[in-house]
Amino acid sequence: MPIKTEKDLWIEMSIREIWTQAHFAQIAYSHIDSAGGNNDTVFSSIHSFLSHCAIVSKMLVAKDDEKPPKSIGDILGVPNASLIHKRVFRNHLEHYNERLKRWIKKYGVNKTFGTYNVAPKSAFQIPNMVFVSNYDPQSHIFTFVDDDFNLYDLFVEAQRIKDIAGNWVKAMERGA
Repeated sequence: MPIKTEKDLWIEMSIREIWTQAHFAQIAYSHIDSAGGNNDTVFSSIHSFLSHCAIVSKMLVAKDDEKPPKSIGDILGVPNASLIHKRVFRNHLEHYNERLKRWIKKYGVNKTFGTYNVAPKSAFQIPNMVFVSNYDPQSHIFTFVDDDFNLYDLFVEAQRIKDIAGNWVKAMERGA
Protein backbone atom coordinates (compact mmCIF):
# COMPACT_ATOMS: atom_id res chain seq x y z
CA MET A 1 0.00 0.00 0.00
CA PRO A 2 1.49 3.37 -1.01
CA ILE A 3 2.29 5.87 1.72
CA LYS A 4 0.00 8.91 1.75
CA THR A 5 1.79 12.21 1.17
CA GLU A 6 0.84 15.67 2.39
CA LYS A 7 -0.35 16.45 -1.13
CA ASP A 8 -2.48 13.28 -1.18
CA LEU A 9 -4.09 14.26 2.11
CA TRP A 10 -4.64 17.84 0.90
CA ILE A 11 -6.40 16.56 -2.22
CA GLU A 12 -8.50 14.08 -0.26
CA MET A 13 -9.54 16.59 2.40
CA SER A 14 -10.32 19.22 -0.25
CA ILE A 15 -12.54 16.85 -2.19
CA ARG A 16 -14.29 15.67 0.97
CA GLU A 17 -14.95 19.33 1.87
CA ILE A 18 -16.35 19.97 -1.61
CA TRP A 19 -18.77 17.09 -1.05
CA THR A 20 -19.72 18.45 2.39
CA GLN A 21 -20.28 22.00 1.17
CA ALA A 22 -22.36 20.75 -1.78
CA HIS A 23 -24.38 18.71 0.72
CA PHE A 24 -24.93 21.81 2.87
CA ALA A 25 -25.94 23.70 -0.29
CA GLN A 26 -28.52 20.97 -0.94
CA ILE A 27 -29.94 21.39 2.57
CA ALA A 28 -30.07 25.18 2.26
CA TYR A 29 -31.71 24.94 -1.17
CA SER A 30 -34.38 22.57 0.17
CA HIS A 31 -35.30 25.19 2.78
CA ILE A 32 -35.85 27.93 0.19
CA ASP A 33 -39.07 26.53 -1.21
CA SER A 34 -40.19 24.75 1.96
CA ALA A 35 -40.20 27.99 3.97
CA GLY A 36 -43.98 28.24 3.68
CA GLY A 37 -43.98 31.93 2.79
CA ASN A 38 -41.64 32.94 5.61
CA ASN A 39 -39.53 35.55 3.84
CA ASP A 40 -36.84 35.50 6.53
CA THR A 41 -36.30 31.78 6.01
CA VAL A 42 -36.39 32.10 2.23
CA PHE A 43 -33.69 34.77 2.10
CA SER A 44 -31.61 33.27 4.88
CA SER A 45 -31.65 29.99 2.94
CA ILE A 46 -30.74 31.75 -0.33
CA HIS A 47 -27.77 33.43 1.34
CA SER A 48 -26.70 30.13 2.92
CA PHE A 49 -27.07 28.28 -0.39
CA LEU A 50 -24.96 30.85 -2.24
CA SER A 51 -22.32 30.83 0.52
CA HIS A 52 -21.94 27.06 0.40
CA CYS A 53 -21.70 27.18 -3.40
CA ALA A 54 -19.00 29.86 -3.06
CA ILE A 55 -16.96 27.56 -0.83
CA VAL A 56 -17.30 24.76 -3.38
CA SER A 57 -16.03 27.15 -6.04
CA LYS A 58 -13.10 28.28 -3.90
CA MET A 59 -12.13 24.69 -3.10
CA LEU A 60 -12.28 23.71 -6.78
CA VAL A 61 -9.86 26.45 -7.84
CA ALA A 62 -7.34 25.70 -5.08
CA LYS A 63 -4.04 24.61 -6.64
CA ASP A 64 -1.17 22.41 -5.59
CA ASP A 65 2.46 23.56 -5.56
CA GLU A 66 3.52 21.63 -8.65
CA LYS A 67 4.88 23.14 -11.86
CA PRO A 68 2.51 23.67 -13.60
CA PRO A 69 0.00 23.85 -10.74
CA LYS A 70 -3.05 21.59 -10.85
CA SER A 71 -6.36 22.56 -9.25
CA ILE A 72 -8.80 20.35 -7.40
CA GLY A 73 -11.23 21.13 -10.23
CA ASP A 74 -8.68 19.71 -12.68
CA ILE A 75 -8.46 16.52 -10.61
CA LEU A 76 -12.26 16.17 -10.53
CA GLY A 77 -12.77 17.28 -14.13
CA VAL A 78 -14.85 20.34 -13.21
CA PRO A 79 -14.01 23.08 -15.73
CA ASN A 80 -13.43 26.72 -14.88
CA ALA A 81 -16.49 27.50 -17.01
CA SER A 82 -18.75 25.64 -14.55
CA LEU A 83 -21.74 27.64 -13.30
CA ILE A 84 -20.44 27.06 -9.75
CA HIS A 85 -17.77 29.67 -10.51
CA LYS A 86 -20.27 32.40 -11.44
CA ARG A 87 -19.79 34.56 -8.36
CA VAL A 88 -21.48 37.84 -9.30
CA PHE A 89 -24.47 37.34 -6.99
CA ARG A 90 -22.42 35.94 -4.13
CA ASN A 91 -20.02 38.87 -4.43
CA HIS A 92 -22.91 41.34 -4.37
CA LEU A 93 -24.15 39.80 -1.13
CA GLU A 94 -20.69 39.67 0.39
CA HIS A 95 -19.92 43.27 -0.56
CA TYR A 96 -23.41 44.63 -0.07
CA ASN A 97 -22.16 47.65 1.86
CA GLU A 98 -19.96 48.71 -1.08
CA ARG A 99 -22.58 47.94 -3.72
CA LEU A 100 -25.31 49.89 -1.95
CA LYS A 101 -23.70 53.26 -2.65
CA ARG A 102 -23.09 52.31 -6.28
CA TRP A 103 -26.71 51.22 -6.76
CA ILE A 104 -28.13 54.35 -5.15
CA LYS A 105 -25.94 56.47 -7.42
CA LYS A 106 -27.10 54.45 -10.46
CA TYR A 107 -30.83 54.37 -9.70
CA GLY A 108 -31.26 57.61 -7.74
CA VAL A 109 -33.15 58.30 -4.56
CA ASN A 110 -36.62 58.69 -6.06
CA LYS A 111 -37.18 55.06 -7.04
CA THR A 112 -39.29 52.46 -5.34
CA PHE A 113 -37.10 49.68 -4.07
CA GLY A 114 -38.55 46.21 -3.56
CA THR A 115 -36.74 44.24 -0.91
CA TYR A 116 -37.20 40.70 0.38
CA ASN A 117 -40.21 39.91 -1.75
CA VAL A 118 -41.24 36.32 -2.44
CA ALA A 119 -43.42 36.39 -5.53
CA PRO A 120 -43.13 36.68 -9.29
CA LYS A 121 -41.97 40.17 -10.21
CA SER A 122 -45.11 40.52 -12.32
CA ALA A 123 -47.13 40.54 -9.08
CA PHE A 124 -45.88 44.06 -8.43
CA GLN A 125 -47.55 46.70 -10.56
CA ILE A 126 -45.25 49.52 -9.48
CA PRO A 127 -43.72 51.53 -12.33
CA ASN A 128 -39.92 51.64 -12.42
CA MET A 129 -39.55 49.52 -9.31
CA VAL A 130 -36.01 48.33 -8.64
CA PHE A 131 -36.00 44.80 -7.31
CA VAL A 132 -33.22 44.78 -4.74
CA SER A 133 -34.05 41.27 -3.58
CA ASN A 134 -36.85 39.14 -4.92
CA TYR A 135 -37.38 35.41 -5.15
CA ASP A 136 -39.87 33.83 -7.50
CA PRO A 137 -40.62 30.33 -6.16
CA GLN A 138 -42.27 29.30 -9.43
CA SER A 139 -39.25 29.98 -11.64
CA HIS A 140 -36.54 29.71 -8.94
CA ILE A 141 -35.29 33.12 -10.07
CA PHE A 142 -33.49 35.18 -7.46
CA THR A 143 -33.37 38.84 -8.45
CA PHE A 144 -30.78 41.00 -6.82
CA VAL A 145 -30.70 44.67 -7.80
CA ASP A 146 -32.57 43.98 -11.03
CA ASP A 147 -30.29 41.10 -12.11
CA ASP A 148 -31.86 37.66 -12.39
CA PHE A 149 -30.18 34.40 -11.47
CA ASN A 150 -31.69 30.94 -11.66
CA LEU A 151 -30.93 29.24 -8.34
CA TYR A 152 -32.17 25.88 -9.59
CA ASP A 153 -29.49 25.78 -12.29
CA LEU A 154 -26.81 26.42 -9.66
CA PHE A 155 -28.36 23.76 -7.42
CA VAL A 156 -28.18 21.19 -10.23
CA GLU A 157 -24.51 22.04 -10.84
CA ALA A 158 -23.66 21.87 -7.12
CA GLN A 159 -25.27 18.43 -6.91
CA ARG A 160 -23.43 17.26 -10.03
CA ILE A 161 -20.16 18.30 -8.39
CA LYS A 162 -21.21 16.60 -5.14
CA ASP A 163 -21.71 13.35 -7.07
CA ILE A 164 -18.31 13.67 -8.76
CA ALA A 165 -16.62 14.33 -5.41
CA GLY A 166 -18.48 11.44 -3.76
CA ASN A 167 -17.49 9.05 -6.52
CA TRP A 168 -13.86 10.19 -6.29
CA VAL A 169 -13.82 9.49 -2.53
CA LYS A 170 -15.43 6.06 -3.00
CA ALA A 171 -12.85 5.16 -5.67
CA MET A 172 -10.01 6.39 -3.46
CA GLU A 173 -11.30 4.32 -0.53
CA ARG A 174 -11.41 1.23 -2.77
CA GLY A 175 -7.83 1.92 -3.77
CA ALA A 176 -8.73 2.68 -7.37
